[in-house]
Parts: sequence; structure tokens; C-alpha cells
Amino acid sequence: MSEIISKKTSKVNKSNPDVLRVTEYILEQNKLDESFSVQSAAKSPDLNGVGRHNIAEIMRVICLEPNGKGSLIYCTTVDNQHLDNQFFKWQLNTQTYFSYLSYQSVEQAKISNKAAIKTLRIAIATMVIAIIIPVITSDCMSDISAYFRN
Repeated sequence: MSEIISKKTSKVNKSNPDVLRVTEYILEQNKLDESFSVQSAAKSPDLNGVGRHNIAEIMRVICLEPNGKGSLIYCTTVDNQHLDNQFFKWQLNTQTYFSYLSYQSVEQAKISNKAAIKTLRIAIATMVIAIIIPVITSDCMSDISAYFRN
């Protein structure tokens, strides 16, 4: 059931680098209040193509201890004992979380800049039209009035 929910509400961009995809996946799972393991993350459609070893390595760097001191290394160890198949509610560490928020700010700024450029172009076009119309109208009006006087 949780996989169906994840597919419907997935906000993980599959074209992003692996570190960003794992970060977004963790945040998305937190929003859904879902526990997951390294193995289940590797099998998810959101992280399709990112291997268990890669996910485990990334999570060691970006996550808090999921189950007390020393559990991060233990729960991200990929071996034949399947230690990486333990389900937890993973949390990002503070540095990763605030770095992600900064990244989101930059992305929003890019979108805002594009909108501002379009708005500026429309404003310039409006000003040009506002200047040209009175000039054209005044020339036409003088020609029309001269025609009727004759």
C-alpha cells in the first residue's frame, strides 16, 4: 500500500543526481510518515537505478542515527546478512536539511527571475505601444481635419 501512495504523491525528480534524489525521497517518506529501509528504497520507483550500495553510502552522510548511537553505520551496511533491510523513519541531519532548503530557494529564485523577465518584456511593449499610439493618432487626426477643411 505504501508503494502505491508513494507513486501517487512522488515528488522525486528522476533526472536529478543520486544525492538529491535520496534526499527528496527521505523528505517525501517523512511527509507520508512512512518507515523504509535501504533495500526498500532501492526497490522504490523513485530511486530506480540507484543501487543499494550507493543509497547506503549517501544515507550515511546525510542522515541522523535512525535507532540510537551507532545505528547509522549498522543499518546502512550492505552485506549478506541484510542489515540494510531494517525499517526506520529516517531523518536528514541539520546540514543536509538546510542545504536542501537553500537549494529549493535557488530553484524558486530561478523561476521568479524567469517570470520577472517576462513581465519586464510585457511592460516595455506596453510602454512602446503607449508612446506610439498618441503619435500615430495625432498625425492621423491632423490629416483628417486638414482633409475636411479643404
